Amino acid sequence: MNTIHTNDQDVMTIGRAAFPDYFGRKFRVKVATHPISVRSYWDGGSRTFFRFIKLSDVSKSFEVPAQSAFDAPIEGADSVELVPGLACVSHSYFCGKDMGIEIMVHPENAPRLLPEPVTLTDDEQIVLKYTKGFKACYAGRSNNRLYEAQHYTKITEEQWEIAKASCIQKGLLNRAGAITNAGRNAVPNRWEC
Repeated sequence: MNTIHTNDQDVMTIGRAAFPDYFGRKFRVKVATHPISVRSYWDGGSRTFFRFIKLSDVSKSFEVPAQSAFDAPIEGADSVELVPGLACVSHSYFCGKDMGIEIMVHPENAPRLLPEPVTLTDDEQIVLKYTKGFKACYAGRSNNRLYEAQHYTKITEEQWEIAKASCIQKGLLNRAGAITNAGRNAVPNRWEC
């Protein structure tokens, strides 16, 4: 499954319909191309809660019952097949930290929730990859991202600045040079930092 980061109003409406007490800003969409697990119990300060939402009227249709490590597992909870028109919405905590809302949908429902694809030059891909994967300043270097990119790709400073300006213009980076949700989604999945 590929993760899509978004601020889209439809996505936030679905997430908040499932978890009305969530007031955070972390929303992700995943296209579920294979069965998903909705097993849920606390383990080391981590837990994911699951609820299913009907997309036609954005109404809650089913909440996965609370479980513990000592309860008998719910049969089939480890391999739920999503059907068109239904979304599985999860709210996760990892070691006590709120990880936000994730909406998993059937591929048929994905187009209405996903952003339009973006065409990037090689230099723009490099800028986004290294902006996403590295801190701006590190070990006394004020432009650590460019330093790392030059080390691995041989991009010049002039190419970097032109590509960075283009990414800002496209909304993939903000004016300060930080990556946006659109920029995170545009980074090729094969390029993990």
